[in-house]
Amino acid sequence: MLLLPQKTLAALLVAVLSVGLIAGAPTVASADAAGRGGDYVPIDSIALLDTRDGTGGTTGVRGAKSVTTFNAVGIGGIPASGVSALMVDVTAIYPTANTFLTIYPDLTDPKASAMNASVGEVMSNSAVVKPGTNGKLAVRNAGGNVHIRVDVVGYFTTATGSTGSGFVPVDHTRVVDSRTGQGITAGTMPTRGTRTANISGGGLVPSSATAVMLDVVVIGATGNGWMTIGSSATAETGIDYAKGATSLGMVVKLNPGASSVTLENRGSAVHVAITVQGYWTGSPTTGAGLRPVPATTLYDSRFPSGAHPVPSGGTVDVAVAGTNGLPTRGIAAAVLNVHAVGSTVDGFFNVTPLGGVENTASTTNFPAAHVARSSLVVTKLGTEGKVRIKNSSGGAVHIVVDLQGWYADPLPFLPTESFSRSTALQGEPSDGSSLGVIVYAHTDNTGQVRVVHQQNPDDFSSVQHIPQFGAEAFTGQPSLTVQNGTKQVQISALNTTGTVWTGAQTAANAPTWATTGNLGGTMVGRPATVTLADGTSVVFAVDVDGRLWHYRQTGTGASWKSLGDVDLTGGVTLVKVDAGVRLIATTMTGTIKTALYSTDGTLSAWVDLGGNVTGVPAAFLNQGYRTAVVARAADGSLVMKKQELGGAWPATWQTVGTFSAAGSPAAILDPALGRIAVVARGSDNEMYRVYETEQGSGTWGEWLRLYENPGDPTAATAATDPTIAPIQNSGGTGFVVVYRNRNNTTIALDRRFAAPGGMAAAKVSPSAVSFAAHLIPTPPA
Repeated sequence: MLLLPQKTLAALLVAVLSVGLIAGAPTVASADAAGRGGDYVPIDSIALLDTRDGTGGTTGVRGAKSVTTFNAVGIGGIPASGVSALMVDVTAIYPTANTFLTIYPDLTDPKASAMNASVGEVMSNSAVVKPGTNGKLAVRNAGGNVHIRVDVVGYFTTATGSTGSGFVPVDHTRVVDSRTGQGITAGTMPTRGTRTANISGGGLVPSSATAVMLDVVVIGATGNGWMTIGSSATAETGIDYAKGATSLGMVVKLNPGASSVTLENRGSAVHVAITVQGYWTGSPTTGAGLRPVPATTLYDSRFPSGAHPVPSGGTVDVAVAGTNGLPTRGIAAAVLNVHAVGSTVDGFFNVTPLGGVENTASTTNFPAAHVARSSLVVTKLGTEGKVRIKNSSGGAVHIVVDLQGWYADPLPFLPTESFSRSTALQGEPSDGSSLGVIVYAHTDNTGQVRVVHQQNPDDFSSVQHIPQFGAEAFTGQPSLTVQNGTKQVQISALNTTGTVWTGAQTAANAPTWATTGNLGGTMVGRPATVTLADGTSVVFAVDVDGRLWHYRQTGTGASWKSLGDVDLTGGVTLVKVDAGVRLIATTMTGTIKTALYSTDGTLSAWVDLGGNVTGVPAAFLNQGYRTAVVARAADGSLVMKKQELGGAWPATWQTVGTFSAAGSPAAILDPALGRIAVVARGSDNEMYRVYETEQGSGTWGEWLRLYENPGDPTAATAATDPTIAPIQNSGGTGFVVVYRNRNNTTIALDRRFAAPGGMAAAKVSPSAVSFAAHLIPTPPA
């Protein structure tokens, strides 16, 4: 990722720093999420790479576009295995051209820069990075000749054990400022001078902490220099600084019971300011564990083409949660690398959880006319998992934000739903002449997602069973959609962790499937998917707060984005219409709401249809791109609303005959008869159906058993609610009703027209409609 514009540096000016104080108590430490590791083990800093003396196996300056690899595990205090990530300091030493360094796992591709340096500077930044599968790291130099040094100050574990510590983030709090005498003797630190600084923040950092995440700012330097910060001569971290102001997010190891650190300055007389961003506890079973990710750019104000820098006092809101496979909740803090690019005046940024009190403690201090400055920032997240970054300078500047990892709070697992609904979908024919295969999917009572592949729509006996997603556990009804272009069927399912996983056929109508990804998120309602008219596949899901999220699977950087908190519960029902897709869902108070989701991703205002309902509503399309909704009322009766011409909804709900349903219904406009058919499970756990007596009449015939085979009562007894899917077979266009019995056997009933009279008789009397039952063979024991 190129941060450096192609122009020469102007002179650096003295930065203006904030002296404001943010008060904030640390969050309560909790057990590391699911014991999955990510605990931090601080060590005395050691060099992994130094091209000046050959440390790490490479000697001499590194040229433009060069890649330098070196061992990162099994060295010093770092074990050879069980290491999920390293906390390193990366230093560029006297580059001959403006450059940036990218550090990344060896044998992978570099993604986002770790730090930026200008001609003649010595500049450093911290980074969280995974070791490569060969135990090595790689550093790429973008431009000019430069010496490179990489120091490691600690590592993160792959599993919770007897060593290491969990992380506790705090509101960014200024605890030391030599300009005011806060936490340190007032006045500049002289050349080769030392000073003791109290970083406890009056109890902000407990005496049991093993390490602390600090933002250290050196102010008013007249040239290159460095300062060390540590609780002892062996436990210290350094900041290299240039003329003006330099800041660095760093980790400092603490000796037992230490509440202060010693600062030693090796440069011009300077002021120093220190902000606490968090600390590591004294136990591997408290605090949050790190989850490293490949360094990825979340926000860049220079793109897309034509974007403008952030003005003086301006802010940008950056989404972290729901991106790059991250959950949408349960993130204790995010590890970000924040870059200031193309500054024209001195300044700094403030990073605040969105919706929180604005944080006045600075990060990423930068001088005027400097190409780029970078600083590691660890921050809590705010509303919808976002942070707000403010440009606290007198001029415009570009902001680039990279994600390096996140700290996980524990979240409860979702229970596996017993006898959740099945889903059915017919694929599109790949050659224009044959009929598409029928795909059935369900999550069984153990949490395994299972797909049944029916190659011939006329033959329900020749099927293949394909388990999905390995040993991962899932819950609830999966969702199916056909992707435009490839015509592959895609499946989406809710993991018991709350994340949404997807898979797809390896080719259109193929019986083989592959996992395509973990989309992240933290949802409680089953996912619902649709492929829009422009080919974009979208996944919708609801979280525990009733907030609706969407994931548009298009281009790069796809992520979960909130569509607002509307107090929804359960799954969302989708109906494709001319302008996009209509969303229908039940609210926490038992009403039904609907909104139109346009193809471009915008959402209309929600319309409250009222009602007193339970479960997941059914919906289908009427002529004129109008939607009809059928739901189960609180008393068990089934009720319906049909959208009117012009789009309005009637005030009252219509009762669908006289019937008491035991669960959520399914409904369709019969493509051959033009009459509405509704199917529901009765209190006797048998499946029933009803038809309109005439097209558009709104009057209903008799509720009849769907499965008329008294010799097979096992198949007739349903354990799940029904699903309806339109299909086409050799008999023409119809539909199939799908449910499962107590043995988890899938029963598919396709609509037929009973002789004598066939469809002609069915148009006169709904009782002439019959359903042929097919028991989908289960895999052999």
